[in-house]
Amino acid sequence: MTDKNKWITLIPAAVGLLLAVGVMTVFSACGPKEDGTWMRCHQAQIAVAVCGAALTVLFILTAVIKSKTAVILLNIAALVVSVIAFLIPGTLMPMCMMKTMPCYTVMQPFVRIMAILCALLAGWGILRELKK
Repeated sequence: MTDKNKWITLIPAAVGLLLAVGVMTVFSACGPKEDGTWMRCHQAQIAVAVCGAALTVLFILTAVIKSKTAVILLNIAALVVSVIAFLIPGTLMPMCMMKTMPCYTVMQPFVRIMAILCALLAGWGILRELKK
């Protein structure tokens, strides 16, 4: 594999990392309440960050492992984690009651876009391996 192709295989890992870091920083859910406790959407934010970290690891493994079967299985796992990340905010985990809160207006759209991108990259990885 050439150096150029090796970098291309790490692009999905960068997207997974962007999901994990983005949801904890720029595209985060609601902040803490005045009493220091967190809103319900905070758990959804943490769960999405864990999914993003898992996607990063899975995509890195697909870039370094040579076994075709293992790479396909890792990409299938990444596809499943992407779907879970997509469903977490608002579907699998509750968020704030008001639709105008940052968890709905900022975090949820970011997570959904990034999860779709990760799913597409995992599907691309599966197709790429099947064509070999």
